[in-house]
Amino acid sequence: MMKSPMLLYQLQSLWRTVILPRFVRRRQRELCLKNWEQRPDADEIRRRVDYYFPLTESFRPGANARPIGAIRLRDSHSTYWYDLMRYLRSFQPGRKIDFINGDTHENPSEVMFGKARRLDALRSNVALMNLDRRRHFIKISDNIPFDVKIPKLFFRGDVDAKENRRRFLEKWYGNPLFDLGDTSRRNITEWHKESVTIPQHFNFRYILALEGHDVASALQWICLSNCVPVMTRPTVENWLMHGAMIPGVHYIEIANDFSDAAEKIDYYNRHPEEARKIADASRAWMQQFADPRRENIIHYLIADKYLRLSQE
Repeated sequence: MMKSPMLLYQLQSLWRTVILPRFVRRRQRELCLKNWEQRPDADEIRRRVDYYFPLTESFRPGANARPIGAIRLRDSHSTYWYDLMRYLRSFQPGRKIDFINGDTHENPSEVMFGKARRLDALRSNVALMNLDRRRHFIKISDNIPFDVKIPKLFFRGDVDAKENRRRFLEKWYGNPLFDLGDTSRRNITEWHKESVTIPQHFNFRYILALEGHDVASALQWICLSNCVPVMTRPTVENWLMHGAMIPGVHYIEIANDFSDAAEKIDYYNRHPEEARKIADASRAWMQQFADPRRENIIHYLIADKYLRLSQE
């Protein structure tokens, strides 16, 4: 597993967002976007920009919108500020924007940048950006062949204050098709087990990904592994584009009340090639996020679209 050391991440972020002059950042944006429409993946870039920010009509910034140049690091969670300003700082500092600061996914009344959004909104006002990427988009390596993985559904996680996880363990803890554990340290439950590393998850064929405060943050690295994600139909999405993932293709879908979880694991244990295809498809899904320049182009285009539609 590879996650950027926090100190290195902060130093790199400070260099991009504070130290480098704005005209340098502007020039970097221009070079990044130069001839992007001639790229072989230009249609894919357009599709993703429109997915992340589908709004087409103009809008007025809300009362809380502030000039880009006036939004300070101390005003927000540092990782959100760093990941947003690495792109927005290349635009005019007087342009006003608003963004959702933190792990919230409720649909705002005003158009904002944000990390996550609900999938049931008739119209979403959130322009998705890959915020807090250090936590959600990590690099992992799973060298355990699919055939030798333990054919059980594995889960280790904090259950405290997470109702859906508590309900799942209440229903299925002790079932031989599952290996489940609550790693909470504040309110020790009968399901308590010690935490394990991410690579230790890969000993198992299926990994449970249940939504927490917003998305299931483990889903990104599960999809990068040789394991099969198991989850309910998502209600929230972020940069991963959960709403475009197909149940039965990119993940095993279980019912919202978890009633069919054992039945699904039993079925895929009897049809391992189908399970392998899902693991392969979820890993292939992650390849669209693998090109750093493409990811930068998409971010710049989303920011540019927001500012073009914004009527100050």
